[in-house]
Amino acid sequence: MKKYDVIVIGSGCGLIVTEAAAMAGNKTALVEMDKMGGTCLNVGCIPSKMLIYPADVIYEIENSSRLGINASLSNVDFAGILERTSRTIEGYRNKLHRQLHRMHGVDLYESRARFIDEHTLDVDGQRITAPLIFIACGTRPVLPQAELSGKPGIITNDNLLNLTSLPAEILIVGGGYVACEYGHFFAAMGSKVTMLEMTGQLLSGEEPEVSQLVEKTLRSKINVQTNTILKTVNEAHSGWNISTENTQDNSSKSFFSSHVLFAMGRIPNTDILGSREIGIDHDDKGYIRVNDYLQTNIEGIYAIGDVNGQYMFRHAANYEAELAWHNGLHSRAGFAHLTAVDYLAMPHAVFTRPQVASVGMTEARARKEHDIGTGIVSYFETAKGEAMQEKEGFAKAVVDKSNGNVLGFHIAGPNAAILIQEVVNAMSGKGGTDTVKRGIHIHPSISELVPLTISSAK
Repeated sequence: MKKYDVIVIGSGCGLIVTEAAAMAGNKTALVEMDKMGGTCLNVGCIPSKMLIYPADVIYEIENSSRLGINASLSNVDFAGILERTSRTIEGYRNKLHRQLHRMHGVDLYESRARFIDEHTLDVDGQRITAPLIFIACGTRPVLPQAELSGKPGIITNDNLLNLTSLPAEILIVGGGYVACEYGHFFAAMGSKVTMLEMTGQLLSGEEPEVSQLVEKTLRSKINVQTNTILKTVNEAHSGWNISTENTQDNSSKSFFSSHVLFAMGRIPNTDILGSREIGIDHDDKGYIRVNDYLQTNIEGIYAIGDVNGQYMFRHAANYEAELAWHNGLHSRAGFAHLTAVDYLAMPHAVFTRPQVASVGMTEARARKEHDIGTGIVSYFETAKGEAMQEKEGFAKAVVDKSNGNVLGFHIAGPNAAILIQEVVNAMSGKGGTDTVKRGIHIHPSISELVPLTISSAK
């Protein structure tokens, strides 16, 4: 049995805890059950955005006629784009290894781990223990049938970078963030894309106006099938036969595709870890339950990142990692010294077409709890938006009439993920609408969209 002060399971956001623990002089074990850097670095947000940016450039070239530019696309080096992405990710991963080896008092275990008891893990036959354990083991993609894993033409975000050539056709199962991002990517690259979504709209968690614009835009290049349930997936000669059912009229449809990308959601890796078996509380989907301080029901064990099922974004995981370490360090001093999580201003973005960004409540949710005002302003209502000939994009504000606080803000259009940050900063500082409106915005710039939208909320 090897004894540590701290054990961290997962090297995504877990690296933040590992570094903090090492700097505080703790003997620390870092357990990584897959690749160094976690989901975000290896198969998630970073590689996907490296792929999607070229797709954005292609879209601009293909739609440049609105600006009086007659441009055409002569060639897309799909294999080169994927190779550059893979090479960059490997470089980042190697850099993390070098950084980790420079940390004093940290042992790295690159193997699967499983709980033996509340504070003991078996890692490839070796037992390790610590009074403080941080679980950041992440999630993995859902497949409708386990036996599909590894089959030719079956893709998830985990193996997409292994493609060596552009699929002539690809069917995407799902209509959420991953599906809409990769739908945009493959359509821009030149694949014939079909998307199957079981609900009535893509991005069903977004504001209806946002979802509608995304669906309208994607439909211009993608065969989008909403209200559609996947029934069967059967291997055929050089591809896959897919049968579906429409949830409104119960009609059936069949599709054939050489490649199928499953973006149906994710499941936590807690089954591999065996955390339920030693008494840690989980919800029905297998995510670890935590309180406001990111503590599990077992003293000294914290769960951070995707595995707690709160906000499955890397920036959320990084935020949780910092708080969890603080709380773990101060837990013996009592709750008065702990810091609770605050997700009020937790933003997210979807890098599809158009780009989407959001923070706070939707109008529907806010209306249940507050007396609200709303406002929608088009990009085209700003001088820069007109210069861009951006006639579809818009921003929407949801404001509390009683105190002027911004309850929610939603953008669909170019640079949405950048524009949302001003609102995030205002909400994080507990500021009202005046916090944004008092700032002087450069004219003419697209940043003027934000105060204009807030001012329009009635």
